[in-house]
Amino acid sequence: MESMPGQLRDAGRDASSSPSSKQDAQGFSGPGSLKPNQVSETSLYGVPIVSLVIDGKERLCLAQISNTLLKNYSYNEIHNRRVALGITCVQCTPVQLELLRRAGAMPISSRRCGMITKREAERLCKSFLGAHTPPKLPENFAFDVCHDCAWGCRGSFIPARYNSSRAKCIKCSFCNMYFSPNKFIFHSHRTTESKYLQPDAANFNSWRRHLKLTDTQSDDINHAWEDVKAMFNGGSRKRTLPMSTVTVFIYIDVHVSP
Repeated sequence: MESMPGQLRDAGRDASSSPSSKQDAQGFSGPGSLKPNQVSETSLYGVPIVSLVIDGKERLCLAQISNTLLKNYSYNEIHNRRVALGITCVQCTPVQLELLRRAGAMPISSRRCGMITKREAERLCKSFLGAHTPPKLPENFAFDVCHDCAWGCRGSFIPARYNSSRAKCIKCSFCNMYFSPNKFIFHSHRTTESKYLQPDAANFNSWRRHLKLTDTQSDDINHAWEDVKAMFNGGSRKRTLPMSTVTVFIYIDVHVSP
């Protein structure tokens, strides 16, 4: 992965000189109209990442991101974080996978590759690498949120109060009590219009999946909500203690026969 920029340039020359590649893609292109299977290169946190146009959207190679920007994190950590953030991977076709191989984003032995949008890639990387800094919002701003666990509930998520994972930053619209996000999804009120829904394996770490905005919002509000959800999501890894500081006590119970 360290020779990625050179691989990208070589792949660009190979793709432009191959007759079959001209039929499959347009080669590396700069900004402009997006064409199906168009291969480009974009910068993510200062690292060049291969992008591919799929269904009219520019998508980035998740495997390449995992092997470069997120190389210090395990597959399970990245997968669980992606699911928690609601990011869905689009699997590329065999033709698209070959284009990614030629571009140096995937090894020759690869069998499949998941693709995510650049915005999703930024959210994912920020949850691991970015500081827990709240997005810039008006001082008294609050998100109108709801969940459908049990009888469901509505409330106001106040970003200014969200300074830790256990902060009581959601005010219930029915009883005016404050809850942390992971407790709010277990709080519900029965109304004449509500229907009981069995919680879908709700747990204290799944509030990002169950909590949602009540109404359709602008892109800016949606992006701010995504940024808030990415905060305090376990991005900082626990440091392992050096062996010299770990003391192991072994107790041996010896029974002596008379």
